Amino acid sequence: MSTRKERAESKGSLASDLALAGAAVGSVYGPAGAVVGGVAGGLTGLIVADQGMVLPIDMVAIPAYQAYMITGYPATQIYIKAGETILPTGGNVADVLQGEMEAAAIEVPAKKKRRKPNAWIKFSKNFDYRKRRKNESAKAYLSARSGAASRSYKKIKKGGTKKGQVRKTARRAYEKKK
Repeated sequence: MSTRKERAESKGSLASDLALAGAAVGSVYGPAGAVVGGVAGGLTGLIVADQGMVLPIDMVAIPAYQAYMITGYPATQIYIKAGETILPTGGNVADVLQGEMEAAAIEVPAKKKRRKPNAWIKFSKNFDYRKRRKNESAKAYLSARSGAASRSYKKIKKGGTKKGQVRKTARRAYEKKK
């Protein structure tokens, strides 16, 4: 990995190169144009040197030493499609390639598996209860609904009484009377 000092040096060199290119292009308009072009090129170098840049539109890149030939026919023209990213390398392409390979190797963690709902949650979701009354608060309605659902769930879970069978509490009450 490059050190902080190396990154600063590459940023400065890019800014100065772009300042010179801007001054050369601006010199067509005289000394004032050269100053404006140099300042614009230097600022562009400082901004672009820090981070990757995603191109918003299709562009054509030409060598910096042939910047005066923008309207002419430079030796090399590179077509850059919109949406492509330009990464600052600082002259060290191996670091960029290594960083891209490391980024590709990082796996996205799998989504956490959803917990299976238990029997009470399933029952409560499907429990059929009356609509809320107009003069009833939401808190009172939910309290009544959850109470009714709880009683119904316990009754189902307990098993209820079968034909010819009496609950223990009823049997005890009957036996006390005797």
